[in-house]
Amino acid sequence: MNTAPPDQSDFSLTVSPSRMVVPADENGRPQQFTVTNRGRSAIDVSMRTASFAVDSAGELTFRSDAAHTAIDWVTVDPKRFRLAPGATTLVGLRIAVPPNAEPGEHQVAVIFSAPPPADAPGMTVRRSVGAPVYVTVPGDAIESVQVAEVDAPGFALGGPLALTATVRNVGTLHRDFVAADRLRARVAGEDVAFPEFTLLRDGSRQVSAQWDAPPLVCVCRVTVAVSNPDGRVGSAQTTVVILPLHVIGPTVGGLVVLLLLGRMLRRRRGGFTVATPQPSMVAGDGACQALPASVPDRSNR
Repeated sequence: MNTAPPDQSDFSLTVSPSRMVVPADENGRPQQFTVTNRGRSAIDVSMRTASFAVDSAGELTFRSDAAHTAIDWVTVDPKRFRLAPGATTLVGLRIAVPPNAEPGEHQVAVIFSAPPPADAPGMTVRRSVGAPVYVTVPGDAIESVQVAEVDAPGFALGGPLALTATVRNVGTLHRDFVAADRLRARVAGEDVAFPEFTLLRDGSRQVSAQWDAPPLVCVCRVTVAVSNPDGRVGSAQTTVVILPLHVIGPTVGGLVVLLLLGRMLRRRRGGFTVATPQPSMVAGDGACQALPASVPDRSNR
């Protein structure tokens, strides 16, 4: 048992690694978690395993009917222990995969729990730390992710804009979109990164990112693509039109008014045109005389 510098808080329990990935060739080998009490008070820790699932919004839920569970394959030792302030201990994890197990990845969570202090006033909450464990069964280990849909505003006056992608895992292994491997949208010559997440086997996830500085005017294509180890690329696209009508609207409106006034003035000038009467020409004594358009009748009646 080792010691570590305590934190300032009374309770501080850390588990390392925060998750465990067990390849197919390590199923029979013992695995270990390191549990450390960095708080100022002693902690009574108990362990249990639980099946879990993650919904499309990323919420983790513990449920007995979760698909691809490995809960019956793992045992932890010890199941209970007491940690003094600053103390560290090792918790062993043994994995026994049955011979008829389905190929691919299966998961289980190891939960480290500590009861609330007995002398704590008011309502108390049991404090827990969960570490997911991914166990790979030999066979068809396929890593394949598809981008099912990309959503963005069809029309916008400007930024920032929300971009949403729906991705599906159609392989038999989980996929981590973290650090340099984060999911990104390509739009208007730049990359917009989505938050980090893990996509479980057969899982579907909807993630959103904010495009902070789009162009002032743009007919932009938004593309989200995922490259898979087999060389195939899963992608989806959508288009957003950005037109700042609140900025250019007054200018366009003024031009329209001027055009309408011009057309009205042209119509008024054309409606009040008066034709000038032309004189009639008659033959006289070798000359042409112009007679008025109307000659009074002077005959006696």
